[in-house]
Amino acid sequence: MGKEAVGAYIRALREANKLGQQVFAASLDTSKSLLDLIEKGKIDTRGSLLIHMLLQLHGSPVDLVELMANPNATPEDGRRLAEEWLKSGRISQMALSGEVATLAQALAQDPARYQKWLGYGERLLEEAKGAS
Repeated sequence: MGKEAVGAYIRALREANKLGQQVFAASLDTSKSLLDLIEKGKIDTRGSLLIHMLLQLHGSPVDLVELMANPNATPEDGRRLAEEWLKSGRISQMALSGEVATLAQALAQDPARYQKWLGYGERLLEEAKGAS
């Protein structure tokens, strides 16, 4: 997975939401140092913490799966996708969507279900590559 790309995506969204690392880490019930390592791509995070980040930052699940599934994704790719998502104006739609919030909460509480969801996303990306 493009750990650095995922970290850059999270950081770009956090900064766009004008959240400092300390405040954001506290809202996730984690440490600033762990958040810093994630944003720098030094560690790989997948489970509920990543879902909580995405939910709080109103990020795109599709973008996240794309970055996670691409081992060659760069930090520039992560920042670019975050900027495109922010410019699209779809954030407000997602923030209002009860379905997305419900899905994210369910995935955060059930790591096995999250892994199935992630596997499904990766298979869709592989199928899309094969169709190209």
